[in-house]
Amino acid sequence: MDWAICTDSGKSMSGCYKGLRGRIKIVAPHVTWSHCCIHRQSLAAKPLPDSLKEILNQSVKVVNFIKANSTNTRLFKSLCGDMGSLHTTLLLHTEVRWLSRGNVLTRLFELRHEILIFLR
Repeated sequence: MDWAICTDSGKSMSGCYKGLRGRIKIVAPHVTWSHCCIHRQSLAAKPLPDSLKEILNQSVKVVNFIKANSTNTRLFKSLCGDMGSLHTTLLLHTEVRWLSRGNVLTRLFELRHEILIFLR
């Protein structure tokens, strides 16, 4: 009986030695491995509504304003540290990784009070 495994090629999945792939190869060395990118294609095929796209664009502008300048980044980190925030940095949105949009918006929401004070 032939076995095959298909993953999304995440680092924890595809690591040849420490990832899931490496651990399975120890137990079953003849397992074949393949990469599945259907979920990314389905995300890419869904265009954002204009209202959400505008919110994402404005959010990215705010993040880029803080992250693009090293002085702003240091001041924001210091402000977050002084306020006892859970996070002290913002995440950058990358067009390559569709799922990074949600992470950027989540972090932006979590730091909304700090960002408001910083921008004032």
